[in-house]
Amino acid sequence: MTPLLEPKAGRSARPRLDEVDHRLVELLATDARRSVNHVAELVGVSRANAYQRIARMRAEGVITGFTVVTDPHRLGLEVAALIVVNSDQRSWRELRAELRELPGAEYVALTAGGFDFVVLVRVADVETLRDVVLERLQAMDGVRSTQTMFILDEGGRLSW
Repeated sequence: MTPLLEPKAGRSARPRLDEVDHRLVELLATDARRSVNHVAELVGVSRANAYQRIARMRAEGVITGFTVVTDPHRLGLEVAALIVVNSDQRSWRELRAELRELPGAEYVALTAGGFDFVVLVRVADVETLRDVVLERLQAMDGVRSTQTMFILDEGGRLSW
């Protein structure tokens, strides 16, 4: 096998998850405040079994944390935009790190196709978005061009 086709060193095999594991993750993804007793009952396993499975999935990196889902508008983040970025190919790692630090950046993805990155930004107003794009983003080394798309309606969040 050629070096580019071999798995990267240090990457472990993908954990094998069964239906019970998937159901536990689904329940916790919709409400991470559920008790282990409650999710065990909903899945139909013992509390000890559910606890062991959740602990194993945390150790394997399947579950990486627990979080709160918020309503951006109620937080005063009235403007949402997707910004696509073309970059200098040699500096993508450094640029990815900088993009994560943009004010209001909620999501950053390296992509293939017409653009190199997609960034979801949420800010209070259009003036703040202007500053993020024109003063911060355009000043970053490695940024060749950007395109900004305002999000008019998100249609609700998907939980799983």
